[in-house]
Amino acid sequence: MKHGNVPTLKATERSGLPHLRVGLLLCPSFTLTPLASFVDSLRLAADRGDNSGQVYFTWDFIPAGPGPLRASCGLEMRASGSLGSPDAYDCLVVCGGLLRDLPAVSPLISDYLKAAHARGIPIVGLCTGSFVLADAGLLDGRRCALHFAAFGEFASRFPKAHPVTNENYVVDGNIITGPGSIVAIDVAAFLIEHYGNIGRARKALDYLLFKPQEPRIFLKSKPYREALDNASRLTADAVQVMEFRIDSPCSIQELARLLGTTKIRLNRAFAADMRTSPAMFWRSIRLLTARELLHGNRRSVTEIAYETGFSDTAHFCSSFKQYFSLTPQEFRRLKQNQAGLEVPPSWLTEAEEGK
Repeated sequence: MKHGNVPTLKATERSGLPHLRVGLLLCPSFTLTPLASFVDSLRLAADRGDNSGQVYFTWDFIPAGPGPLRASCGLEMRASGSLGSPDAYDCLVVCGGLLRDLPAVSPLISDYLKAAHARGIPIVGLCTGSFVLADAGLLDGRRCALHFAAFGEFASRFPKAHPVTNENYVVDGNIITGPGSIVAIDVAAFLIEHYGNIGRARKALDYLLFKPQEPRIFLKSKPYREALDNASRLTADAVQVMEFRIDSPCSIQELARLLGTTKIRLNRAFAADMRTSPAMFWRSIRLLTARELLHGNRRSVTEIAYETGFSDTAHFCSSFKQYFSLTPQEFRRLKQNQAGLEVPPSWLTEAEEGK
């Protein structure tokens, strides 16, 4: 996916936590979906588990106009910040609203954004927030991502900008723009990865883009299909959970609890049906999935490690080499097709459990 120029976002000058302090400027009649998508991504990435603490990332809601903070749907919010020095934040996000209400944006906002831009602070425009950035002259000569419904109005009002409607977001210098809607999740994930790490970005994406019966990462070829067809209901149910949670494995104790059984019974079922343990089987299908992902060049080895549930790249590379006798990098360089590397029998072999 093309996102514009190579990112040149300013690094924070602080050390330690939080990785990023975000000021969310809410325009009159702001649209709720892009705000919720963006800030919930930060929330999920900002703490361990689902505790919602502002540890790794922090944010404030700042009025960009007079009166109460009210979304276009009528929801009212309480401000948690105010216009002060732009240095209070490492990133500013302008959440746009209904075009008819944009004239109510405070004239102070333009000066505030210009001062932040002069300091090199990254500025994001979500939905019609791009109109506010353009009013401040920050989009002159820049590409920007817009919703198709706002394209005509924007193009006529700001001829010096270069709007596009076919990209989820555009990074041009230290300015980021997105058309709104749930695409704001992608914008937030980009910032989370840029200032934090890919693992926290993946956590937000996995939670917010989750759809029942539609795993984001899945194994296409299943060499264990025949054995599974003759397996017990318990084994089949367990494998279904494993396939769905390739990117987020849990302990076998927790898996047994989810299935309403015990770890001992689950181990016995897999020993009888698949000739291996549940832990080894789950690890095997994750590695087989990683092998499929390595056939393409779109994902890095680090991304594939996280997407197949490994805590770090070193652990992934070690496990992959133990299973396939090649490192992920070596496998990718060989550019072999799907049949070019045979699946080792380890997923069926009890002896492999000792490795």
